[in-house]
Amino acid sequence: MTLTETFTSTDRVRILGIGGSVRGVSRNRMLTRFVLDLAEEQGAETVFADARALDLPVYNEDLPLEQQPANLHWLIEQIKAADGFVINSPNYHGTITGAIKNILDAVHIMHGADGSYFDGRPVGLFSYGGAGTSANVINALYHSVRGMRGLVVPTTVNVARDDFHIEGDRGTIVTESYLKRAQNLVHEVIDLAQLRRSRG
Repeated sequence: MTLTETFTSTDRVRILGIGGSVRGVSRNRMLTRFVLDLAEEQGAETVFADARALDLPVYNEDLPLEQQPANLHWLIEQIKAADGFVINSPNYHGTITGAIKNILDAVHIMHGADGSYFDGRPVGLFSYGGAGTSANVINALYHSVRGMRGLVVPTTVNVARDDFHIEGDRGTIVTESYLKRAQNLVHEVIDLAQLRRSRG
């Protein structure tokens, strides 16, 4: 499956979401879409790098870029174009999933290029599963993002099952305190992205 959605705006802040799982029905995918919808409501343009749609093989550093999958080429272009990021991982065995870590690992192909990795741009982190082991997910994402030169915003969100209502293929944060945190997370990413843009 090849991803075709790309950033098109030159005046709106561009936010790339990375998340979801490889399952056909994924609460984490729904949560990532919901957070991106919040970013749209705050005026941003968004693109979603969905783990299932990306379907990346285990990253092999020995393969040159031209031999890497087309979806990795797409991901790299969206990362280069983005002003900020929101990243979500499911909680598997108390940490991030192999699929999400593999997406972050695969971005290593950009190493040494101008604007590689997150390159000082703001990143918001959130997770589905509640405040217990999901805190480990946030911590694991934090270390990876910092290693990739991302600027992690202060607000993080751990959404529990009871705080997230699903209807069809869409989900909504229904607990007011968690919704407010998600809105704050998005605002911090957009605000810092705009500040970075204004400084050229």
